[in-house]
Parts: sequence; C-alpha cells; structure tokens
Amino acid sequence: MKRKSDRTRPSLESLIESEDLGLEVLHPGGLEITRELAELCHIQKSQKVLDVASGTGESACYIAENFGCEVVGVDASEYMVEKAKRKAENRGLNIGFRKADAHNLPFEDGTFDVVISECTTCLLDKEKAISEMVRVVKSGGYVGIHDVCWREGTPEEIKQKLADIEGEKPETLEGWKRLFERAGLKEVIAIDKSYLMHGWGKEIKKKIGIVGQIKIFLRMIKNWGISGYKAIRESERIFQSEHIGYGIIVGRKP
Repeated sequence: MKRKSDRTRPSLESLIESEDLGLEVLHPGGLEITRELAELCHIQKSQKVLDVASGTGESACYIAENFGCEVVGVDASEYMVEKAKRKAENRGLNIGFRKADAHNLPFEDGTFDVVISECTTCLLDKEKAISEMVRVVKSGGYVGIHDVCWREGTPEEIKQKLADIEGEKPETLEGWKRLFERAGLKEVIAIDKSYLMHGWGKEIKKKIGIVGQIKIFLRMIKNWGISGYKAIRESERIFQSEHIGYGIIVGRKP
C-alpha cells in the first residue's frame, strides 16, 4: 500500500511511509502473487509494463528480471521513488521510476501493453485511478490489480472505521469486478485470495523481529501518543478480522 499519506495522522499507512521497516514487499502474498498477477496479465518479453504505486520497486524489479520486459514505475512518495531507483541501479536494471499521481498519469493514451497496481487502489479514488490505468493501456492490453476486499455483509461501521483510520475504501470482490467492467474492461476475472490475509500480520512481525517491533512501538508513541497507538491497533484488528479478504482482478481493454 503505497501512496502519499498524511503522516500527521496515526495509521499503518503513515508508519510505512515514514519508517524504514526493513520490508521490501509491502503486500500479502509476496512476490508469488506478483508473479501470478503478471501471468494473468500475459506479460511477455519486449512488452512495456507500468507499475502504478510501485513502492520500494521490488515488484517492478522482479517483473523486469523474470519476464524480460520494459518496466516503468510511478509512486506519489518521493521517498519510495528514490529507494526504488537505488534498488534498480544496484541490480543493474534500467527501470524508469518517477513521482506521479495515479489519478493523473503522465503518459499518452495507449502507452503500455500492461498496467498493474498492487494493494493500493483501495487507498485512491478508485474510479479515477482505474480509469487512468485503462486510458494508458493499449487496446488488447491488460489492467490488473490485487487488493484488499470486504467480505459480503461487513457492517458499515467497520468499513467507516477503516476509512477513518487508514483512508482505505475496499470493495467486495464482486464490487472490484464491477468497477473494472464499468471502466470498459472486458473478460474481467476476479480471483479470491483471502487466505493470504490469514497470518499476514504475524508474518510481518516475524520479519521485523522483536527489536524492530519495539522501535516501531516507541516511534508510534513519540509521533502520536497512546491514542495514536490505539488507533493503529484498531486498524490491525480490522485487517485480522473475518471481514477482510483479498483478491486479484484482471481485465482486458477491447
């Protein structure tokens, strides 16, 4: 989840934006789901691929290395863009990372063969962001995302609470599919990957380690106090609840 966040507000997103947590992949499923998304979008050698909200650049580098295509990455965070540039340079990859707004992509219509975005669209104006992805992809090309989903029947107060804390407004899996179809995409598929959410929080904590968790706790208290810490804990509880799912959504531009 990578976008320019309000760092004055306590949230997991603000924490990711402001701290180097030692994590290169910031979404459930790791690079395995990145590969699955790339395969569903039929990424091939010599194609031009755009990664919207490219974050640390790990997925963009992975796709360039494993699919032999040209990759461009955009992110609203200058910090993430610079980190991604250094990573690509260190790995000998020619990837064009730049700062840009997902709602107003700085590319001509039909520039890319494939456009992807990982675990970020729920943070954006979803209709506008998807519309921009569709605009810059070529006819016959693919747009694909994987993102957080609400389970059917989730109470509205829980949805509002996540929106208030994190600024995230997920759809149900079917809701994501409808957004893709309304944006003009055809042959839309929506694959339930909700099992990825189970244990994801524990996996992150394991990677960070005890010392890292203590540092993060102290940083939260320093930045936002006890009330901020409680807000972030509430956000974590929502992500770990039965109301949250995950999914891949892919469509083709006619």
